[in-house]
Amino acid sequence: MSSIRFCLFLIFCSYGVLSAPNVGSRHIGNGFHTRLEYSIDPDPASPAQCLFVWHRLPPYLYIEPDELHHLNAVILGSINIEASASQSHPFAYCFILYNSTKVPFQHTQSFSLNIHSRYLDPTADEHQIDETLTLPEPVIHFTSKSCPYLGRGCPAPIAETGIESPRDLTVTIPVGQQNHLWFVLPITSLFPLISCSLFFIYSGRVQK
Repeated sequence: MSSIRFCLFLIFCSYGVLSAPNVGSRHIGNGFHTRLEYSIDPDPASPAQCLFVWHRLPPYLYIEPDELHHLNAVILGSINIEASASQSHPFAYCFILYNSTKVPFQHTQSFSLNIHSRYLDPTADEHQIDETLTLPEPVIHFTSKSCPYLGRGCPAPIAETGIESPRDLTVTIPVGQQNHLWFVLPITSLFPLISCSLFFIYSGRVQK
């Protein structure tokens, strides 16, 4: 009888420890633009008052600031969408997906992210045409307490309740060749000049 009770204890104890909201996700694209989509379903056995998302990205990846503002995210660091990977820095952001002091999380919550890759510096290796790099996924935290206050920036991740993706996502970014710069740079400079010239010519004809 005691052995049966011990087995039941292990089963229910393990279930209580491992119980967590169920996270479904998918990713679309594997180049300069990747879309990540997430849906979080509640777990009745582990009611949560707060769903909190924390995400850190390396210098070669970024998200449009307007998209993060739409999520009411707090951004740690700065985002320059025009800069290359070597001229950028890592940054992090966080946002609250669900928060209630009275009603536990009961309905599916979802969010999506459009992650963009930056240009990499040209390489001297003539055989290298691209580079495959890691794409870190956001960590979704859940807690039976109210969400942390974001008024002063992102708090530390909630260590005891973090759902991390078991996948290892990557992005494959094309890499330029250093021996092509003598040709690419003049051509790149000519395009604005040609465009401006055509604009002035067309504007003059319209005014006549």
